[in-house]
Amino acid sequence: MSRRPFLIAGLLLSTALAASPPAAPSTHATLRAVLLSDFNGPYGSTVYPPPVRANMERILNVWKPTVVLSAGDLIAGQKAGQSAAQLGAMWAAFERDVRGPLAKSGIPFVFTLGNHDASGAPGFGADREAAARYWQMRRPAAELLDTVHYPFWYSSLLKVCPTSGTAGCQSVFIATVDATTDTLRDEAWLQRQLSTPAAKQASLRIVLGHLPLYGLSVGRSKAGEVLRGGDRLREVLEAGRVNVYVSGHHAAFYLGRRPGSPLALLASGGIGARDYVGHPGSARSVVSVLDFDLTAGTLNVTPYDADTGSAIPMTSLPARIGGYGGSIERIERVKF
Repeated sequence: MSRRPFLIAGLLLSTALAASPPAAPSTHATLRAVLLSDFNGPYGSTVYPPPVRANMERILNVWKPTVVLSAGDLIAGQKAGQSAAQLGAMWAAFERDVRGPLAKSGIPFVFTLGNHDASGAPGFGADREAAARYWQMRRPAAELLDTVHYPFWYSSLLKVCPTSGTAGCQSVFIATVDATTDTLRDEAWLQRQLSTPAAKQASLRIVLGHLPLYGLSVGRSKAGEVLRGGDRLREVLEAGRVNVYVSGHHAAFYLGRRPGSPLALLASGGIGARDYVGHPGSARSVVSVLDFDLTAGTLNVTPYDADTGSAIPMTSLPARIGGYGGSIERIERVKF
């Protein structure tokens, strides 16, 4: 995530985000998710930036999602010499401030690991061991399918039913991949997962990975910070009928696609931000709300400024970003 100074404004919830009254029973299978990624502080930190607390309050008391999704960078590892005790203290802080409160409210946390959590690069075996110890004791409250390599890569299923009853229940298939470096470590596994009955029969297929397929932000739109062979990997995802690839790492929120591609690319942004490539002064910390209607086959994404709590109009984002590996164009909603 970005090391730019964190803003401290906007810690109080905006009155514009007041909770709405309960919705009437619906025949549509709908799912609300919050996308929360890249919120670790400086290396070794056991205290999160102030906007994390403010946005956790919004998640728990205002947005009230069915699930929280994360594209990684949950702690501030990936620094040589950090002890097992320090790594454990960072995961304890994550438990105290993020996962624990969500679990207490019955909200599953479905995640991929980032380079600061469990880098697959040489020299970070201790980081991966600490991540494995923490997550083996705390598996997501979803239907887990393939967990042989959990927590580094695994698949899961979310069942979504209309509020009017169980008729018309549908499912969301999620494959979590190890994209902590620029080489996808589990591509063959991913292809097998996408060919399973659970994936094929799902109404929606999501892949979570930390590095994006294409460059987005200043300082990160380069080799080593983007998955190698973005176009080829995109074709793999398209062949598996993946609807959305969710990524982090670039600290720049964006919903887009390659021209002519059916695959939606959702870059999560984070707490701390970087400018978009070619757009100086555009950096904004972002947490977003994802509203899926599985019956209608639509996804509406609402990004919020993580510092102020204000909704960000999608039309205010660049219409096109020409980053490393290829350009992507903005879309304002997803039809699947």
